[in-house]
Amino acid sequence: MRLIRDPLGRRRAQRGQALVEFSLTILIFMTIFVAIAEFAFFLTVKIGVTNTAQDTVQLAAELGNTPYSDMQILQLVEKDVSAPLDRSKIQSVEIIWTDSYGVANYGEDRYDRSGSLTRNSITVPYSPGTATYPEGSRCNVIAGCPGHVSVDYIAVKVTYQYTWVTPLPGLAGLSSSPPIFVQSSISRLEPIQ
Repeated sequence: MRLIRDPLGRRRAQRGQALVEFSLTILIFMTIFVAIAEFAFFLTVKIGVTNTAQDTVQLAAELGNTPYSDMQILQLVEKDVSAPLDRSKIQSVEIIWTDSYGVANYGEDRYDRSGSLTRNSITVPYSPGTATYPEGSRCNVIAGCPGHVSVDYIAVKVTYQYTWVTPLPGLAGLSSSPPIFVQSSISRLEPIQ
């Protein structure tokens, strides 16, 4: 004797199975989607900070030993860091006298993003830190300057505190230490005769 299954019962069982399979796979797909979104935000911020460092070192190379060049560099940092980046997440900007490889540090001017600094009618939300490479001591003369072998190489280093956008890193246990981007770019000062 053959048992005949009820077609209505079979459909109900299939619907229940489909619901269980859907609930299991939707979690995986949503996790992947949120991870891709977080990576996109992360990469966008990293590229923005890198571009800011490159733009500001070009300006620093052009300005050379011009008075108040640091203020113009800081002003450009403020202008370049725009949405989706948050200016308040900048921790510091350093202007460094370096070798052509960026290895040696012969002096630096460090500015922390706190307070307010006004010079030559330019106001930026930074306070000066270390100052061992003032604008007037930068060498952009081909023949060299006292204490300098040749034209200086200058680096601009931007430090930026990233914050997670999605809750996924917190669920994965990464929320206690969001990454800090430290991007620097090096250029030779534009020589003058």
